[in-house]
Amino acid sequence: MTRKIALGSAPLQEAREPTIEDAADNNSGDRRPVADRVLALLDAVAGAGQPMAVKDIAEKLALPKPTAHRLIAMLEERGFLARPIDGRLVTVGPKLRTLALNTLHSSLAQAPSHARLRALSLELGETCNIGVLEGGDVVYLDRVEVEGWPLRLEFGVGSRVPLHCTAMGKLFLAFLPDLPRRRLLDCLPLPRMAAATLCDPALFRAELDSIASCGHSFDDEEYMPGVFCAAVPIRDGAGRMVAALAVQAPKVRLSRESVADRLPVLHRAASDMAHALGIDAAPAEPALSP
Repeated sequence: MTRKIALGSAPLQEAREPTIEDAADNNSGDRRPVADRVLALLDAVAGAGQPMAVKDIAEKLALPKPTAHRLIAMLEERGFLARPIDGRLVTVGPKLRTLALNTLHSSLAQAPSHARLRALSLELGETCNIGVLEGGDVVYLDRVEVEGWPLRLEFGVGSRVPLHCTAMGKLFLAFLPDLPRRRLLDCLPLPRMAAATLCDPALFRAELDSIASCGHSFDDEEYMPGVFCAAVPIRDGAGRMVAALAVQAPKVRLSRESVADRLPVLHRAASDMAHALGIDAAPAEPALSP
């Protein structure tokens, strides 16, 4: 119950912070529960793959524009949505990214997906990783390390590696939608991490186009001397890349030439992994009818 403060003979209601219910309040006759509208809005923005205009969000969800503006402002304030630099579009905010990352991490912690990763590592005889895009880095969500590494790599769950010189990082860049990819590449530094790091912007963009065409990527001693890595996408039911699956090995055991017969195994494992994670089914459209 809202507490009242009496000033003389005129009781006044104590001020309170606006709520999601306030933001969704409108006189349009829309009787959908507030939670349905909020979840549908978050689902639309997260599933778009690129920033959205408010009018497009309103049209997609059959929301009055004032209601869409109020909901978006409230979700921005709470960190679930954000505005790019120009302020005209709406995209995923830090709290929603963290929620997605934690959700996938929780799924990976379950036995089927980790067991599949371990089986893949045993089949290939090499270390295997799963990573996701988080900000300007790739974050390792799961890893099975093979016995007998001649090099000791200090990577574990939660480790971050750069985008421009790792197989998983280049794969994410290659499969980003055009506009987000251009914007990211315009500001992405390409520091030399090893002698083979590709630092020329034009050559780097050409390699990303090649990766998008062939469906896999390599790190050929570009991040660490003596280490070769190959990565393939893990896709959801709509074909969007949501994670990367990679095999990592000393260059003396794995190379561009010898990895060819491993790639079908990796792609098959990525499909199995999507099934184990429950992301291989096409996402259902949000229920928007009143």
